[in-house]
Amino acid sequence: MESKFFPDKIVMPAKIKSKREVAKKTMLFEYDLLGEVIDFKPGQYFHVAIAQGVKHHFTIVNSPNEKGIMSHAIRMRDSEFKNILRDLPIGADVEVYKIKGEFVLPEDTSKSLVFIALGIGITPYISMLRYIKEERLKFKITLIYSDSDKQSLAFLEELEQYSKDNSNFRLILTLTGDKSWTGEKRHVNEGFIKDYFDNPADFLYYVSGPPKAVEAVAASIEKSGVDKSNIKTEIFTGY
Repeated sequence: MESKFFPDKIVMPAKIKSKREVAKKTMLFEYDLLGEVIDFKPGQYFHVAIAQGVKHHFTIVNSPNEKGIMSHAIRMRDSEFKNILRDLPIGADVEVYKIKGEFVLPEDTSKSLVFIALGIGITPYISMLRYIKEERLKFKITLIYSDSDKQSLAFLEELEQYSKDNSNFRLILTLTGDKSWTGEKRHVNEGFIKDYFDNPADFLYYVSGPPKAVEAVAASIEKSGVDKSNIKTEIFTGY
């Protein structure tokens, strides 16, 4: 149907189904598609319009197997979109449209993967990991999850449980600003990659998060001997 917020857009009406905090200053929003079903690949993103002229795009958090909903997580910083979205009640009307993105799983499950999540860049991997679990796919995955402190790590309990349940999944946490953290504290760089992977060139890398951080990490991976064609990036803007 035609959008009431953006008259030139063809959209799908939806309603806010739930919203909750999933980490420090990070909220998960779930939208009810009112009986409609949207097909997508884990790792893709969609657009949300919440008021006249107010829209944003977000990576989809839920698995494609969760029908009739779309969800995303965001860091709740001061912006027009986030301020309006935060104050909308459960049941409020929104519009969703335009699913896009090439930051998706490879068809070949034999290639070992390294997921690197920088802050809120964790979101595409949640959709991917849920789908992999549901479909019993045989990917071997290492997830490096970097943030400033433990309280900022969204979906941490789910990831830790996934690590216990799946021998093909390894979780590495690095907290760069948490003085109480006794584990890894380094930023992800060339030395970091070489310390955790004996043969870095043997893996396919995914890197997602804020622009400058993603660019720096991707460059570090290249320096460790990985061909650029084996590095996929997804830059999160507006956070």
